Amino acid sequence: MYINLGYLRGQIRLRNPEITNNSDNIGSMLKHHRLKLNLTLEDSSDGICSVSYLSKIENSLIRPSEKYILQLEERYNTKFFNVGNQQNELLHQLIENIFHNQEEVIDERLFTEDNYQSKLNKTGYLISQNKFLEAKINHQELNPYIKNLNGIELKFYIFLTSKLLSFEGRLKDAFSVLNIETNHYQLLHLDILIACERIYLATKMNHHPYIVLTYESLIDQCIENEFYHKVHELKYYYLTYMVQFINEQILNELLDKSKNLKPYQKAFVKSKYHFINMDYELAIETLNSEPLISLEAHELKLLILNRINQTNVMKDTLNSFPKFENKQLKLIHTYLVLKYSKAPNIESLVQYILTEVLKSNDLPDDILYLNFWYEEGLQCLKKVGYYKDATKLGRLIFRKIKDLTTIFD
Repeated sequence: MYINLGYLRGQIRLRNPEITNNSDNIGSMLKHHRLKLNLTLEDSSDGICSVSYLSKIENSLIRPSEKYILQLEERYNTKFFNVGNQQNELLHQLIENIFHNQEEVIDERLFTEDNYQSKLNKTGYLISQNKFLEAKINHQELNPYIKNLNGIELKFYIFLTSKLLSFEGRLKDAFSVLNIETNHYQLLHLDILIACERIYLATKMNHHPYIVLTYESLIDQCIENEFYHKVHELKYYYLTYMVQFINEQILNELLDKSKNLKPYQKAFVKSKYHFINMDYELAIETLNSEPLISLEAHELKLLILNRINQTNVMKDTLNSFPKFENKQLKLIHTYLVLKYSKAPNIESLVQYILTEVLKSNDLPDDILYLNFWYEEGLQCLKKVGYYKDATKLGRLIFRKIKDLTTIFD
C-alpha cells in the first residue's frame, strides 16, 4: 500500500473549496453508500436524476435539492441529514488528544459509521495510539474521497499522511506533503501540530535553512499561546539537531536550562553528541544509563555498537530490536545482521551495498542513515578495489545531503 503523493495532489486540485467547506459533505456520503452497495452511477441515478448530475453531486460540484436527497436516501436505505455531527466532534477531540500527547482510549465502535468521516477519524485515532499499520489501511480507503474533504478535514488528512510517511522513513515526502497549501483553513492546534512536525522532519534531514527561518518564531508562537509542552518538544528536537555544531560545555549549559526534558531524552542528546564526536565508548555508556524509550534510541545504539565492533552485544541488540516499518532502517538492520553473522564475508557485504543501496532503493532521507552508508560503503568497496563504485556512492550521498539541506519544496 504505497502512498502516492502525485495522486494525492491531483485529488486535492479537483476539490471545489466553496462546496467542500460545507459541514455535511453530502456528495461524499452518497458516493460512499453507492460504492458500498456496488452500484454504478447509472443504477443509482435511474428514475431520479441524470448520471452527470449525480456525478457532479458526488464530486461536490453542486449541492442537490432536498427532493433528490430523499429519493437517494430511499434507494440507499439510509439517512444523510446530520450524520456528520458526531464525527465532526470526534475529529476535534482527536486533534486535541494528539496535540496534548494524550493516548486517550476511545470506543472504536464510534468509528463504524458508513461515511468517510468515520474512516478519517479512525485513521487519526489509530495513529494517536501508534497503530500505524492499521492506520495505513484506513488511510488507503480514504483515497476516493480526498476531493470531498472540507477544509479542516483536508488539513487533518494531510497531517496524518505525513505521520504515515515519516513512519515508513519517507521523510522528504512527509515534509513535502505538509507544504500543501491549506493556510486558508485555520485551526490553531492543528496548525501548531503541522508546524512542529515540519521542524522535527527538518532536524532529521539537516534542513538548516528551514530550521533557522522558522524555529524561533514557532517557539514564540507557542509561548504566546501558552503551549509550553510544545515548547519543550521543539527544544528537544532542536538540541538533537544542534549537537553537531556545539561543544560539550555549551551542550551541558543548554541541557541544564532544559528543566522539562526527561532523563532519557537528555541521555539520548548527550549520547548523540558523543557519537558524532567519535567518543563511542562514552556514547554507549551514556545511552545505556537510561531506558531506551524511543525507536531513535535503539537506532543510535545500533550505530554506536557498529563503530566499536562489539559483536556479541550487537547480535543481541539486533535480535531484540523492536518492530518497525521504516524501509531504510530495514536495509541497515539486514546489512548489520549480515555483517555480524557467524561467517561474515566482505564480498556479500559489497554485493548488498551495490544491489540494495546503489541500485534497488532510494538513498535515505535521515542524515544519520546517509552517514552510515557513506562510512560502510566506502570502507567495504575500497577494501575489494571497487573504487569507481565507492566514488559513485560518495557523490550520490553528497548530492542527496545537498538536496535535503538546501532545497525548499
